[in-house]
Amino acid sequence: MAAILSEDEQYRAFVTRIKEKIPFEPGNYEYVSARVRAKKAALYPADTYPRLLQMEIPQIARFLGEGGYKEEVLALGARLRGVDLIERATADNLAKVFTRIIEISEGRLRIMVAMYLDRWDVANIKTILRAKVYGASAAEVEEDLVAAGSLDASFLHALLEKETVDEVFKALEGTIYGEARRQMGDSFDPAKDRASYEDALAHIYYRHLLDSIQPRTEPSRLFNEFVRREIDILNIKTLLRVWRAKASFAHDVFLDGGLELKTDDLREMSALDLPALVARLSSYSFYEEIATALKEIEAKGVAHVERTLEKFHLKAASRYSHIHPLSVLPVLDFLARKTREVENIRIIARGKEHGIGTDAIKELLVI
Repeated sequence: MAAILSEDEQYRAFVTRIKEKIPFEPGNYEYVSARVRAKKAALYPADTYPRLLQMEIPQIARFLGEGGYKEEVLALGARLRGVDLIERATADNLAKVFTRIIEISEGRLRIMVAMYLDRWDVANIKTILRAKVYGASAAEVEEDLVAAGSLDASFLHALLEKETVDEVFKALEGTIYGEARRQMGDSFDPAKDRASYEDALAHIYYRHLLDSIQPRTEPSRLFNEFVRREIDILNIKTLLRVWRAKASFAHDVFLDGGLELKTDDLREMSALDLPALVARLSSYSFYEEIATALKEIEAKGVAHVERTLEKFHLKAASRYSHIHPLSVLPVLDFLARKTREVENIRIIARGKEHGIGTDAIKELLVI
């Protein structure tokens, strides 16, 4: 005779059956979303950048030291000056803020945010490799490193201290990025084939990221769509550069996994003339956002379209984060906007250091 369950046991059995049928991902979405909304509100508003454009480099550093970058500017101010101070302070702040978001996240949310931020591993490896290939010192490139991925600051510093490129590759063997070097084969020359290695790093990063996302739940589905839309945007940028340069490559420069754009179509479009290229792109959902910029591509260049795409990506991230406030999307929206804030600050500082005019610098900003 079947055992008679108590009400408490019946309830627990019922909950177990529900969990088995309805996918569930643990994560403190409400708490982290509230925290990133507060952080987003503290980002510099759009009218800050015209003010920064009117400042000299020491004034910009002082301005940063009076706001959200105060801790980093004070810590570095005794040994760094000018653009070096601005770049190192913004990099350190970015790493601190992003690491803190991982720390306060729990469950699957934490895993998703951490894996997304591994893109900084790719950027840092590229920076270190370029330094070794061109003979730059560790001090010259250190301000460009952002320890916000799985490879922490001590590991990155150890890579910088390696004497040769081969030693860097050997140190990376214990990570997923060791695969990139193996793909290059025995005849790989970092000085000549660096671009193919860097593309391999991007392929590996996005492949591992998408493989880790099983869109069985709403948070994972939204995360999957966000990443695939980002791949589309990166592929359009690559398409336009390849099209403009009339270039061909022995390796695949387009990323797999986009939401709309397939790699075969991208390769085909790269050989079209401008009217045919625009006609093909007009069938995609993002076309209206870049239509005007595409018409101006001959006069203003590919970079103008790229900035338009970046603005579209920021707007889309913000829109979807409002539609799904208790998901991973508000976090991704903040990560993108914080990164863009740092990039805008650096563009202004570098532009002023090189004597570029205010109007020209302004054109490079994504606001």
